[in-house]
Amino acid sequence: MKKIGIYLMLLLLTSDVDELHQLFKLPVLFEHFSEHKQRSNGRVSFVDFLEMHYWGDDMDDNDNDRDMALPFKKADAHIVQNIILPPVQFTNITEFVLPVEQVFSKYTHQFCPDRALSAPFRPPCA
Repeated sequence: MKKIGIYLMLLLLTSDVDELHQLFKLPVLFEHFSEHKQRSNGRVSFVDFLEMHYWGDDMDDNDNDRDMALPFKKADAHIVQNIILPPVQFTNITEFVLPVEQVFSKYTHQFCPDRALSAPFRPPCA
């Protein structure tokens, strides 16, 4: 199923860039070829017809409107396709804050003597 979606998306994207919509005019090409074949009593081959309308000089047969309706005869730039796809997956990024551990020392006033120094069992003094 994914492949079908990818191929469909690829076709839609390339049809905007290419002139693929001109392929829908192919029946007009074959109808116009049959008209030329009837006019020339079957003496025009398909290659001669293509050469006459695409690579060479076209006969002056007053069917210029019909000739310009052939595929790939003129460039059409009126097809614009905008394809907007929503994102498939959302990613939520949450902010992670590490707590800062603060260690406070005991406040001792400079005028209060240290209790360890006034105790009977105290460390030796130098």
